[in-house]
Amino acid sequence: MIQDDVVAKILSQAMEEQFSKARPATRHFFEHQAPEEGQERTVIIHKWVVSKITDSDNELTVRHLANSAVKEVVSVAAQITGEIVFRNNHLLPSQPVWEDDVSLFNHPASTRFGVKGGNVVGSINCFEHDVRRAADRLEELDQDYEGDERLLLFCAKPLEKKLIRAAAKAQVACRVFGLYNYKNERAWVLTRDLSPCSLLIGKPSFSLPVEGNVLLVGARFVVWINDPRYAVCVAPTSAQQESPSAR
Repeated sequence: MIQDDVVAKILSQAMEEQFSKARPATRHFFEHQAPEEGQERTVIIHKWVVSKITDSDNELTVRHLANSAVKEVVSVAAQITGEIVFRNNHLLPSQPVWEDDVSLFNHPASTRFGVKGGNVVGSINCFEHDVRRAADRLEELDQDYEGDERLLLFCAKPLEKKLIRAAAKAQVACRVFGLYNYKNERAWVLTRDLSPCSLLIGKPSFSLPVEGNVLLVGARFVVWINDPRYAVCVAPTSAQQESPSAR
């Protein structure tokens, strides 16, 4: 059996290496900072991974187990990014809400920040025009946006190249991030080069009892909204959802 101090060192190295490799989309969609004092509109989840170590496991095997466990915990940040961009909850028990008690993106028929549709625009089934309209809506929502700032676009991976070409045709300077593990989502999000949300990753705030020889990896994820005016969601129509043939 490998000594406890050796296992602890392997796990520490794995955590240091993997937690420093956040995916680019997650780095840009979220600020990574502590919430302001009194910040109550947060959604909190914990992620634990437990791997059993047997008497026959050597150091190489334990290192592999540690890397796998840490990667699974680290992947939560990318999953949370997708859940907020595409407005579906799996890991998150609920979407975080803004000070107006509405989630990051509201219904396109409503008025928010004095703008009809708020930060949601309906697609007209043409990527080039949709990118232009989304950029115009950002300017309408936020008076500090002057129109010459580099923007960021978050979409399902299969749409990445199409939206890169569309942004170029629309003459909208933006960096496009195709999110892995998403294939059928037709909605996508354009943001300012300011993070619309924040994500704080910290140690678990409670103990998980375990028995036997194990690797235990855990983290606490806290997510909240910085400002909905920094992001616009382009939502497909019902017809587009049934037949994803946007040009």
